Order: sequence, then C-alpha cells, then structure tokens
Amino acid sequence: MDTAEVEGRAHAPSFDRALEEPVAGSVPVGPGVPLVITEGNYLLYEAGPWAAVRPLLDEAWFLAPDDGLRVRRLVDRHVRHGRARPYAREWVACSDEANARLIAPGRSRADLVVE
Repeated sequence: MDTAEVEGRAHAPSFDRALEEPVAGSVPVGPGVPLVITEGNYLLYEAGPWAAVRPLLDEAWFLAPDDGLRVRRLVDRHVRHGRARPYAREWVACSDEANARLIAPGRSRADLVVE
C-alpha cells in the first residue's frame, strides 16, 4: 500500500452492539469505492450538527415500517445480542421509542419514504 492510497482513504464508524456504542474509524473507505451506503437514525435530523448531514448525501431514504413490526424487530435484535426479553422490551419502550419520536419529522427531508 503506497502513501497516496493511505492518504486518500477515509474511515467511517461502525456500531458495536455488544458495547451499544459507535466505534470511530473502524471501516476503511478507499478512493476507488463508487458508492457508500450509510444508515443512522439522525442522518435526517434537523437540529444541531446533524442538520449539516443531509446536504452531503446524494440521496436519503427514510424507512418507516409499521410501528408494531419495528418494535418487535428492535426487541428481537436486543435479545439476539444477549439481552433478556423483558429488559429488551423496556429498553425499546424507553430509549428506542424516544429516538423514534425525535427523528420522525426528518422523514420530510427524505427523497423516498419506504413504508
């Protein structure tokens, strides 16, 4: 790997479910990558530093599944990552649902809403 290749590379974060934390700089993205697909609850959020993200995206989709299906999938994901189902339900009801309400207005900034 030469110096130019290293200098042209960006590093994107990942998310570690075991830690429930992002891991900065863990995904190298080289200059030859033609398409980057990212996901995140706050990419269409209109407040604070997040408001500057949308203009950087060529296209943004907002995924809006049925609330019941979304909640079931969230609970199941927490269970798959080692949480007890009662704890997972409580976490989703408090933390995940608060985030869902916060980001919901961002759907108006999306190019496509997938129901």
